[in-house]
Amino acid sequence: MRYMEQNIEIKPDGTKIVGGIEFPKRKVWVKTYGCQMNYHDTERVLSHLENLNFTPAENQDDADLVFFNTCAIRDLANQKFYSHVGGTKNLKKTRKNPNPKKEVKIAVGGCIAQTESKEILKKYKHVDFVFGTDVIDNVGEMVYRTYAENKQFAVTSWDRSADYSIETKITHGNPQAFVNIIKGCDKFCSYCIVPFTRGREKSRSLAEVVNDVARLVNHQGIQEITLLGQNVNSYGKDNGESLAQLLYALDLIEGLKVIRYTTSHPYDMSDELIEAHGKVTKLANHVHLPVQSGSNSVLQRMLREYTVEHYLGLIKKLRASNPNIVVSTDIIAGFPNETLSEHKDTLKLLKDAKFDFIYSYMYSPRKGTKASRMEDLITDDIRGERLREIQKYQLELQFAQREKMVGSKFRVLVDGSTIKGGVKKWKGRSSCMRIIHFESPDDDKDLLWNWVDVKVNKVTALSSYADLLEIHGKKLSSEQSAQNA
Repeated sequence: MRYMEQNIEIKPDGTKIVGGIEFPKRKVWVKTYGCQMNYHDTERVLSHLENLNFTPAENQDDADLVFFNTCAIRDLANQKFYSHVGGTKNLKKTRKNPNPKKEVKIAVGGCIAQTESKEILKKYKHVDFVFGTDVIDNVGEMVYRTYAENKQFAVTSWDRSADYSIETKITHGNPQAFVNIIKGCDKFCSYCIVPFTRGREKSRSLAEVVNDVARLVNHQGIQEITLLGQNVNSYGKDNGESLAQLLYALDLIEGLKVIRYTTSHPYDMSDELIEAHGKVTKLANHVHLPVQSGSNSVLQRMLREYTVEHYLGLIKKLRASNPNIVVSTDIIAGFPNETLSEHKDTLKLLKDAKFDFIYSYMYSPRKGTKASRMEDLITDDIRGERLREIQKYQLELQFAQREKMVGSKFRVLVDGSTIKGGVKKWKGRSSCMRIIHFESPDDDKDLLWNWVDVKVNKVTALSSYADLLEIHGKKLSSEQSAQNA
């Protein structure tokens, strides 16, 4: 029984009656770790909980339900989660209520929950329920169960159906949205736990995604979307469709202004998709293309299925298709038994590829992966040293790339503000994903979620600073959109 699909009644005291079951007013506090997919999943959870009379809590102490959406990809995210969930034991003690239906509840979802549910429940007796990545849309039933039964449980089953069909849920109220188009991964890279936490690849149909995005644009004011998948380039292959075809179809939606996608796998970056980067007018001038290492021998041990030469060929094609495109990547420092020569190959790749920015990490073994079973002679001290060298060298290269921005004009969607040197500066990201800060001559004018034109006057390796040229408002006209393209 899906309570969210039932008729909803509201009593004078605000209690909701869903499917004949009463849900009093409650608050939920959420902590999300990891990638955009996890933040997208959190949006789905919050949307379902909203139907059950939950509203967001300002802080953990005010919550009736504390929800951790976990990430298993990086060791740091793991450590943070275990530290945070351990601390909620005191919250349980201080908020103890003789009525089980009014007790504060602790829930854990996401990738760690998928693979370590039994361990979590055994170690943290105060955690009420744990659920995996493939049962998010059943969270309503789980919430009802935890208040009704008042005992620990876990739900981590996989969806065995061949089809993958969802409706994007958003609760944030801003004009940007993550749209999941494919879940799972079939690659089984030797260091990666994703196939074990997210399952095998399944794509939504092209027609469903297009209708979903059109609904978001027409009824919820969405103007910028990011298409999500663990391997988004593999989208549609089981349906005889492709990511490129989807991009062309989304480009026709009136009111949609910017299309982004992540994350890509170089093996599945097709010529058709590369060509789309030069033809789809709303597609951002940015592609995130994780390479992981600049050494062919390391890539072979990683089971990445491509060579450095092939990867550089893809970048060359992308830049030929769209001269304005910028490329970012992921780098793993200190993969098991990485030699000094292999490390230097990665430094050479940074120079040859001219990445606009990188996400770099020190290798950490993930239980159950092939790499975790490799005999490894590299120490964490060496890994840390190599990571710092990669980051330092990239920042030098990055600054040289960013200097070319000075004097250029960009259109950005303002997504926030910061105080720098005692002065309020608004910020937004350009089509090429570069953060640009600027001042407004009118301190009282709220520019959040406005489209503005700016001219860059100064750069650092990580940020850009600009003069405000023109404010277009919270929506672009068709004429403005054409100029922006």
